[in-house]
Amino acid sequence: MVKPDVTDAAFLREVDEEYRRSQVAGLWARYGRFAAIGVIILLAAVGGLLYWRSEQTRSAGTAGEQLTQALAKVDAGDAAGAAPLLTKLSQSPLPGYRALAQLTQAAAATQANDTAKALALYHAIAADTGVAQPFRDLATVKATRLEFDTLAPANVITRLQPLALPGNPWFPVAGEMTAIAQLRAGKPALAGPLFAAIARDTSAPVSLRGRAAQLATSLGVSIDDPAPRTPSASGSAR
Repeated sequence: MVKPDVTDAAFLREVDEEYRRSQVAGLWARYGRFAAIGVIILLAAVGGLLYWRSEQTRSAGTAGEQLTQALAKVDAGDAAGAAPLLTKLSQSPLPGYRALAQLTQAAAATQANDTAKALALYHAIAADTGVAQPFRDLATVKATRLEFDTLAPANVITRLQPLALPGNPWFPVAGEMTAIAQLRAGKPALAGPLFAAIARDTSAPVSLRGRAAQLATSLGVSIDDPAPRTPSASGSAR
């Protein structure tokens, strides 16, 4: 049997390694530039994300300080001093602080009997899809209470329909306004059960529950019946 030549084996290994190196070099020459560009883009994206997060944190901290200062001035009766801070925050790209500033401005306008300005602010918040839903719902309730006497009952009912449902955080207030609007629209059969539901709602203020209980009783609806067989609050009387 012929023994393999050690020198030939070593030579073959060197040839194989050189071939592999040439392949790698060829691949790098062909695709290395694109790989390097990809790495640079990735690093730039990560760096941009980290910078954006840092700026968001910094901006939130600044906005929080400005809002605290503005509220302190409002509490001290310095509405004029709070106005510039609130105006700046009301245009903030941070939706939470923007909504809080606009709600504060609306409350100040209401106290100053500037109903038009207050309503404009409340409606702007309610229509702002970038703002969290609780802020929008609060603005809707505030606006409706402020212009309740001038709104057609049908408009009140339609606007508050999503909020005038048992279990919704705004149900007691929105439900009461809806029930009163039903009475104004000549639909006591719809108002009675709604008043009764408010009277049974343990999350509602005691004064509101008592008022609702009296109205439900006056309309012939028992507040002890958890499921009165009457049309729903948002439906139409048959």
